[in-house]
Amino acid sequence: MYMEYEDYVDEIQKYCKENHISFEKLNSMVIGCGDNDIIFQYHDPDKGKDGLLDETPMPLVLWLKKEPSGKLVFEQTEHTQKYLGID
Repeated sequence: MYMEYEDYVDEIQKYCKENHISFEKLNSMVIGCGDNDIIFQYHDPDKGKDGLLDETPMPLVLWLKKEPSGKLVFEQTEHTQKYLGID
């Protein structure tokens, strides 16, 4: 079943609070949803203005996975603190 951000917003907000990362900043990220995961990526509005000619990747900032048992697993990346850290 396709995961929808809205269905997990309470768990995401709780995770952010417990791990000292900004839920507000997370909500401004690009969100991608799949069958068993939700990814959050940072988009720099100053980059990527050349469309397909610009291959600027959007860093993966946080990954939420749903295990077959139904348990939610959050995975931080090397970009999490840079873009979501609370100052």
